[in-house]
Amino acid sequence: MKNILLLLLVLPLFAVNSLYAVGGVKISGNITSPLSDSVTFTFNDNNLAYYPQIYYAKVSKTGVFTIEFPSPAGKYVQVEITHGNHLAELLLHAGDSLQLWVDTKHFDSSIRYAGRGADVQNFIAKHTIEKGRMNQYSIKLKTAINDTPGLFLKTIDAAYADEMKYLAQNIAKPPAAFHNWWDAFHKYYNYFFMQQYPQMHEVVRLHRFTDTIPAANYSVLKAMPDAFYDSLLQLPPYLLYLTGAVEARLKASGYAWHSNDTAGIRRMEDSVAAIVKKVMPRESAEFYMAQKLYGKARGQQLARTQAQLSDFKQRWPASAYLPFIERQVAMAERLAPGQPAPDFELVTNDGRRLKLSDLRGKVVYLNFWAGWCRQCVGEIMSEKKIKDLLRRRELEFVYVSIANDTALDMSLVRRYKITGIFANAAGGWASKEVQQYAVQSLPAYYLIDQQGKFVAQYTPGPAQALELVMLIEKLFK
Repeated sequence: MKNILLLLLVLPLFAVNSLYAVGGVKISGNITSPLSDSVTFTFNDNNLAYYPQIYYAKVSKTGVFTIEFPSPAGKYVQVEITHGNHLAELLLHAGDSLQLWVDTKHFDSSIRYAGRGADVQNFIAKHTIEKGRMNQYSIKLKTAINDTPGLFLKTIDAAYADEMKYLAQNIAKPPAAFHNWWDAFHKYYNYFFMQQYPQMHEVVRLHRFTDTIPAANYSVLKAMPDAFYDSLLQLPPYLLYLTGAVEARLKASGYAWHSNDTAGIRRMEDSVAAIVKKVMPRESAEFYMAQKLYGKARGQQLARTQAQLSDFKQRWPASAYLPFIERQVAMAERLAPGQPAPDFELVTNDGRRLKLSDLRGKVVYLNFWAGWCRQCVGEIMSEKKIKDLLRRRELEFVYVSIANDTALDMSLVRRYKITGIFANAAGGWASKEVQQYAVQSLPAYYLIDQQGKFVAQYTPGPAQALELVMLIEKLFK
């Protein structure tokens, strides 16, 4: 239950292969009082991570633009339009041909559409004003986490019914494909929150993390069906449901383990994988195994990752996910224990130039962070006890911020009297240091030994203080 900030990997369009058959959409527009000379269309076309497809249209001085771009055939896709500081949502389907009008002085209330697919877009625009953006539905469900199991189910059922009623009241005859999409979008968000309820209810109630869950909390899962359909793989809530459904069933049946029980977690993962391969349709099982391998590749033992990759290739040798998985596994191999840590130059906040290699002979605990990352700050503040325990060791705490503006970083350092070497990675997520260390989330930790080599495939954070201290102490024996 770690909060993570995903690295938004903005890749060149030619480098990202669609995982789906490709269709196309056309949009022409008239913008009154344009704020810039372009309008941007963005959507994600990869389920493993956020690899956005980004398309730009040139806006004339009179506010006119035209654009045509590919989208997954036969699927509805959530697309964001941005112009200046304004943002709008579209729900596009291959074959849509739209005309758009908007006045930037009254952006949300003035946007309207005509042409093929316009009924759906006008509905989405109205929904944004009256009920919020589509993904804000999840916020309504989160508020019900505090409730008892029975009341929780009533609340989320009512939220789903309200969305379906709103659709019926605002489109007399919605396209069947859109009606089905809208229905599934909200149903599967409900199913996902049913999975989340047992543990999250306790976390909210206790105001702390716990993996001791009362059996009564699992009663909500009786209302969650086993509903796996390959046709829904482009639907984000379905993917959320898909990734946790089998594990939730096992927990509800009494298959329990603790977060620090590494062997138990591995047995659970293997059990879930075996069940997934039996009960899910082929493409859904392929996605499940792909996203688990992609997500775990750099946080588990390399031999386990390599064995899982071999099994995946045997089952799905032509999988479109393979290039992304193999790239992730290659990163894991490059950052494996015993491999040399990439050297880089630091310009510290007191103006000194320092190379990482200058610290050879000392153990280095390297932390990529940013002042705007709440988890980063919280974990840095909890390091004091660790530093006290290890104060006699030749150990350096090195903090590399990816923030563009380091003023917040340094104010936090001064306020909480944080000790260590502080530097900034110029370029943020695109910086050389971030790329060398394949940082994909914050905070990111790396333990480097006295010879400048990585110590562990997964480096514990300050929240795993005992595990971290024991790992560091081994380096001085």
